[in-house]
Amino acid sequence: MDVESTRHVRSDVSLRPGVELIELSRNESAMAIPPHWLQVAVRAASAALAYPDPDCKLLRKAVGETLRLDPQRIVCGAGLMECLQSIALAYLHPGDKVVIPEHAFAFFRSVTQVAGARVTLAPEKDWHVDVDSILQAVDESTRMVIFANPANPTGSYLPRRSILELRLRLPSDTLLVIDEAYADFVGEGRYEPLFDLTHSCNTIILRTFSKAYGLAGFRVAWAYCPLTLIEELRRIQIPAIVNSIAQAIATVAVQDQVSVASFKGEMIATRRRFIDRLIGLDRVLPLESETNFVLLRTSSEAEAQSLDAFLRYHGIMLRQQMAVGLGNCLRVTIGTEKQMQIVASRIVEWCSKISKVA
Repeated sequence: MDVESTRHVRSDVSLRPGVELIELSRNESAMAIPPHWLQVAVRAASAALAYPDPDCKLLRKAVGETLRLDPQRIVCGAGLMECLQSIALAYLHPGDKVVIPEHAFAFFRSVTQVAGARVTLAPEKDWHVDVDSILQAVDESTRMVIFANPANPTGSYLPRRSILELRLRLPSDTLLVIDEAYADFVGEGRYEPLFDLTHSCNTIILRTFSKAYGLAGFRVAWAYCPLTLIEELRRIQIPAIVNSIAQAIATVAVQDQVSVASFKGEMIATRRRFIDRLIGLDRVLPLESETNFVLLRTSSEAEAQSLDAFLRYHGIMLRQQMAVGLGNCLRVTIGTEKQMQIVASRIVEWCSKISKVA
């Protein structure tokens, strides 16, 4: 996979002649898929006349053995959003209340509304999910609490002790759903597993192969659940929703933690260098991140739009954050070292131009 090439042609982008598109708005992985993973996918494709295993038995077994989890508690889905939708449809009823952080991933709101439930936004504190704010928003009608850890788009990470406090203080019948799509990118020694919460508490942990494993196009994720919720989730899901090729490549990927760890190390180092290049700028503040992206804060929504337009003109696509109440921010996925050097230099150039005008 040539990550330097243009993988998606955007119809809404007008590039200067000769400028190559750098797509950093989708939180896609910059890793090259290992050749032996692709060979497994090709072999699986040759058997695609048959329906896939509806129970994803080999994949669940591989995840369980690698992460020391109970395969019986794992439900696989066609991407993390499909897992979220199945959970919402299985657990929520019209009129139920769902609490999510105010700047959380916008799909959390969408999937709640699909199920006919109501959304309450809990204020965040210093760019972090705030346990006290969530608890203050919870009442007798609250059926579910959803948030990502690390958070999207802020990149912040809530330690295990805070989540244990939240779970302890939540009503026992309120489902806590924690999206750990970016957990593999937490800095060395700082990630604290939460899978044990599913054993005795009403909690679901979500993971995906789209980020650290670089398999976004294969659409495969999984939920680690209390045993009491497994059958209901499987009843809601479309049968055999994870295709056989996706199952095969995800199985070999989770077994190859050496390749994943190597990419993770490279990404974290690239992320650090990118942030360091921007520290001290008077117009753009990069937030510290435990994910494969960085949130860039400007002084106003107008300046964020100006920066976005400047970068688009130079072929660099970031993600605006108006939909989650952060109109003065842009989110940039960490790409290759070469790409991030280009992005940083363009941001520095924009800051210089804006400062001269001001």
